[in-house]
Amino acid sequence: MNRFWRNGFRTTVMVGALFVVFSFLWILGGCEDDDCVNCVELTAPVVPTGVSSVSGDNFVVVQWYDISYYPYDGDFNPNVVSYYVYSRYFEDGDVNDPDREFFLIGEVAWDENFDPGSGLHWFEDELAENGSRYEYAVTAVNTDGVESALSYEMVTDAPLPMGLGGVWIFGADGPDDASRTLSGFDFSDLASRPIDPWTIDSTYDIRVSFEGSVPFVETAGSWVRIQDFGMFVDDEDYLVFEGVSWAPADYYSRIGKLELILGHIYVVEIQDTELHYAKFGVVEQNDDAVCIVWAYQTINGLPELKAFPESKSKIEDLQISL
Repeated sequence: MNRFWRNGFRTTVMVGALFVVFSFLWILGGCEDDDCVNCVELTAPVVPTGVSSVSGDNFVVVQWYDISYYPYDGDFNPNVVSYYVYSRYFEDGDVNDPDREFFLIGEVAWDENFDPGSGLHWFEDELAENGSRYEYAVTAVNTDGVESALSYEMVTDAPLPMGLGGVWIFGADGPDDASRTLSGFDFSDLASRPIDPWTIDSTYDIRVSFEGSVPFVETAGSWVRIQDFGMFVDDEDYLVFEGVSWAPADYYSRIGKLELILGHIYVVEIQDTELHYAKFGVVEQNDDAVCIVWAYQTINGLPELKAFPESKSKIEDLQISL
């Protein structure tokens, strides 16, 4: 009996000593009753969803939905403390390559760059350049530094030159020669200015003319096709320029001449030595000129025409009901 008692006493002492050691380590770890972050390793966060992008002029804005965990009160939660944004150069044909490698380009904290109205976080890739294509993905990170898997959406973007400040183009049949020499526009010029369409070496793509007080757009020739994509105006009478994000393959005007209408966006296909696409929206007009905003895709054959509404363009004197 004494031998069993001594062994039991020894076991009790050892268990007690271990308890003291683990308690001491627990205190050093800083754990409190409401803090188990330092005690239990968190599982990987859920994968971000709703990842999308909007093109800018030499930049791309990446967006995704906020991830919430119970109790859904908008306060700090150890399950998601930040988001990592990844990017890579994109080429046609490598979409299904499981070994394609993404590179970390930025981090957004759980309470930064967030719009509570839409529930979206955002990150601006200022290193993106016009003329290049990119693929983006986002992960969520918890307080232990554990990342989720990459977002599942296929998100590609190609930033493109834009003129969102507006450019006035005068009618080719204006009252004086000065107006006539300001009636053309060359998208590939990448400048917010009209050009003279009447010179022999003119590179204009479209030209504005008036019939009475009604403005029209005419293409430079059969190598330029144009299409009226319709009205894109919000309920505050601002042009929604990002509303047209892709140029269609068909249904362009067969005569190359269309009426210009306030609030409408027009898509232009230019087949010269290369194939390029452009778009413009009409934001103002008077008796002898119209004001447009524009975007031009510099990548040969790419119909992507996304646009970031960096500066909203108010539609002057436009009365609509949406």
